[in-house]
Amino acid sequence: MSYAPMPPVSAPVQYKNGLGTAGFVLGLVGLIFAFIPIIGVVAWPMVILGLIFGIVGTLRANRGQASNKGLAITAVVLSAIGLLICVIWTAAFGKAVSDTANGLPAPAAPAAVADAGSDAAAAAPTAAASGKHTIVLEVTTAAKSNVQWNSGFTANSQEVLEKGKTWRQTLSMDDLAFTSVTVTAVDFKLGDKDNTCKITVDGKTVVEQHNSVGALCTYQP
Repeated sequence: MSYAPMPPVSAPVQYKNGLGTAGFVLGLVGLIFAFIPIIGVVAWPMVILGLIFGIVGTLRANRGQASNKGLAITAVVLSAIGLLICVIWTAAFGKAVSDTANGLPAPAAPAAVADAGSDAAAAAPTAAASGKHTIVLEVTTAAKSNVQWNSGFTANSQEVLEKGKTWRQTLSMDDLAFTSVTVTAVDFKLGDKDNTCKITVDGKTVVEQHNSVGALCTYQP
């Protein structure tokens, strides 16, 4: 008596989410280091990469191309918190340096030198008071994106921009302070063009970055 061979049973497809796992590890380690003054500078690349990997991992999970969506979302949250702490530490340090520099006594003006052929010595000119500085933050979106910016001790401000929009924020201040602007894609798709960010100080571009997932521009006077 012969038996028909049983059809082979295909193993279930195992989806992986390596980007989400990597983002979780980077975000967790970056968040821990972000609390440590000075040493916390190494947290910057960790939390930025963790944020990018977490966002991509979440998008892949939403499309059914990866598993463990919860881990990817946790990576985004940890990395975002770590990035915020890094920004606050940097702003506080920049403010302390600026206050220390402003508290130093100004150097005395050199004595006027009389011209040999003149009847009277010309008075020495005094230093002109420094005017206000202008900082311009600029963002251009290639996809629907979230924009966050911070300057000095100004609370983080954010808004969502649609695809193809250009956003500008002009700041006027007596003393330059640490300033940052971040643009992160909300509806990211592979092959999207880059989002861009730029910071201009007193008419001079000091930093410009572009990335399809998230671009971060920071300025430290």
